[in-house]
Amino acid sequence: MDPTSDAACHILRDTLQLSSEQHQQLAKLAVLVNAWNSDINLISRKDCSRDVVFGRHILPSLAPLSMFSESKELQLLSGQSVCDVGTGGGFPGLPMAIARPDLDFLLVDSVGKKIRAVQDMADQLGLKNVHTFHGRAESLPSSRKFDWVMGRSVAAIPTYAFWVNHLLKKKSDDEKCGYLVYLIGGDVDDSILNLAVHDEDISELLKHPFVSDKRVLVFPQPAVHELALASGEKLRVPRGGSQERRPGGKNKKLGSGAKTRGQWQRRDITTPKSRGYEGFRRYDSLDKE
Repeated sequence: MDPTSDAACHILRDTLQLSSEQHQQLAKLAVLVNAWNSDINLISRKDCSRDVVFGRHILPSLAPLSMFSESKELQLLSGQSVCDVGTGGGFPGLPMAIARPDLDFLLVDSVGKKIRAVQDMADQLGLKNVHTFHGRAESLPSSRKFDWVMGRSVAAIPTYAFWVNHLLKKKSDDEKCGYLVYLIGGDVDDSILNLAVHDEDISELLKHPFVSDKRVLVFPQPAVHELALASGEKLRVPRGGSQERRPGGKNKKLGSGAKTRGQWQRRDITTPKSRGYEGFRRYDSLDKE
């Protein structure tokens, strides 16, 4: 879909209530993704163009906005935190960050070149509310909790739930539990759908036919925990000790974490190097008993 078309204007301005400035940012994002995609495979290169990026990737990423505006229980509140796990080319995180500058977003991906491209696009768009993290979601420390985790067709839902379960806030006396918002296509098992508190087609949410054949599913933290337990997955990487990329290129350490095998650490330059020769004697020079 052409970002300047009447259909695009209707969806963004009328249905989603976005400003002209946000419309321009989203159109620019389509150009940036298409440009980066010629060098890095952020999305499928088959039939890729600005209009394809805008219609198939940007607009569907914004569908949850309509769901939140219509629901009394599910609301994005100013100051809340959102984690986009498996962001790939920045979806749904970058479009959502443009639409909701009052929220704090962390975009996560295990592929370094993709996360560098995403951070560059966020910088070019002037998004101060976007941080990025290079690594697996499981390596994020359990102390880091989010109000919302979002993903788009990254993996089977139980597997994805296992990856993100530790990131969602649990219900307490002073706050609600966190929620997983997952955009997915195809058939979903009834046993999984029964755990969702919201299930709606993206085309219905955007009030435009044929925009997407995917749906938006929402799971509360207890349901995500149940799905994670049923997934059969096992932890592959240790948690903590990784870095988050912040706007402007500054890094913030996320937890101390125990040193893992093969992990590199900066040497203390105030102490002399240890070459490993102190007290070393050849075998044939050892004193005989």
